[in-house]
Amino acid sequence: MTDARTIALADLFRESWRYMVGRKREIALFSAVHILFLIAGFELIDGWHDLFFLPWGIAYYLFWCFFFRFYFNRKPYLATVKLFDTLLPSTKILALAFCVLTFLLALPLLPLFIGNGSEWAVKYAVYLQEYMEDGRTVDVLTAVVLIFAAPFIFYRPMMAWISSLLGRSGSLRTAFAKTKGNYWRMTFLLFLFEAMFGIMELAGQAVGAGSWIAIVAGSPLFIYFNVIVAKTYDYFFLEIEA
Repeated sequence: MTDARTIALADLFRESWRYMVGRKREIALFSAVHILFLIAGFELIDGWHDLFFLPWGIAYYLFWCFFFRFYFNRKPYLATVKLFDTLLPSTKILALAFCVLTFLLALPLLPLFIGNGSEWAVKYAVYLQEYMEDGRTVDVLTAVVLIFAAPFIFYRPMMAWISSLLGRSGSLRTAFAKTKGNYWRMTFLLFLFEAMFGIMELAGQAVGAGSWIAIVAGSPLFIYFNVIVAKTYDYFFLEIEA
């Protein structure tokens, strides 16, 4: 069994930035296409509330398949049966996220069952109703909890997804074994990017630009984040690719 390896975040940021700078044209094109995706998905149609969100989601998924196969120079970038191999790990990622979200939604209701009509339970129910009506508070708390859960439901499972996309094993067990000992580094990285996206969103609302700042300025940042994810795979799975 191989020894656990840890990510050097400074090196990860630097190497990912070098990749971005070394491929300015391709990164600019990916960013532009990503901007168009966000405009189509959240400005022209009403996100997941819209009937057209499903075909949009499929196209967006294929965009990221193309991106990662392009990064790892796996041709053809899209016309390959390897795309079907990604369905199992991606389904597992969605299932993990669904379980976590369900737990988050159910957890605040648990004291009501424990209290069983007691005075404190009634007061808690009133507080909970006010809390649930405050959408911003709910969103912030949910985002914080998801950041702490994200290394388990997104970052580490993404290593299995990338492996399957490249024709390797899509085992979550292997992905978790190879990336163990990096929870806090991954949490910090996810928190950092979530904070930057949040600042862009707040800046857009402050100047009356809505989500446009987050869409336009956030897209290159999101591409950079995914380069970091790809570099992470490079770090932990490089010996497999040799």
